[in-house]
Amino acid sequence: MRQSRRSSPPESEQFDIWISYTDLMSNSFLILSLITLLLIIFTFFARQTDSLPPIIIIPDNEAFRFPVGSAKVSKPLQQYIWTSLAKTIRDNHKRYRIDTVEIIGHTDGQPNRRSSSNLDLVLEQSAAANTLGRLTPGSNADLGLMRALAIANELRKVQATNPELKNLQFYAYSAGQLYLLNGNLAPPNRNPDSSRRRIEVRFTRRRERETQVAPVN
Repeated sequence: MRQSRRSSPPESEQFDIWISYTDLMSNSFLILSLITLLLIIFTFFARQTDSLPPIIIIPDNEAFRFPVGSAKVSKPLQQYIWTSLAKTIRDNHKRYRIDTVEIIGHTDGQPNRRSSSNLDLVLEQSAAANTLGRLTPGSNADLGLMRALAIANELRKVQATNPELKNLQFYAYSAGQLYLLNGNLAPPNRNPDSSRRRIEVRFTRRRERETQVAPVN
């Protein structure tokens, strides 16, 4: 009995199989390309989001200078806060998802000539009512805090008119004469030095941080 020979598929069927195979490879390549593109986009925006926001320095130049021993905001400084600084805060709020603006007052090492301070008595009321003119600084630490409060209070006025800033919190702190512009501890220097007098504006995400109380042994 003659053994039957297995016949090969017709050429048209072979051609159809090859087309299906190439289509599968093309689709797979497109899917891989799309995944790669999405990963690149995700990585780019993740880096943009997770990178550190800048520190804004308001220098003690002639236009922005506070009067000696005072926290009174000059007209040029007020205009800067309402325009340039407010825009920078808004942009950083969107880009870095920050919710907290920290204003830190720095002074030089020139001694404060006033003999006494009333901040311990009226600080809270003056800060809440924005009556900082009542405050009498007894140290550079007092003066740095008063000037930071003056900037923070002005920014709250801007916030009241700008919905894009509504979710931000503003905090005022003082570093006194303790730190140089590069962040190093300042050596003792009791001479006037305008390069050390400044306001720093820092951005953080306070709500994402856990508050922990140190245990008492």
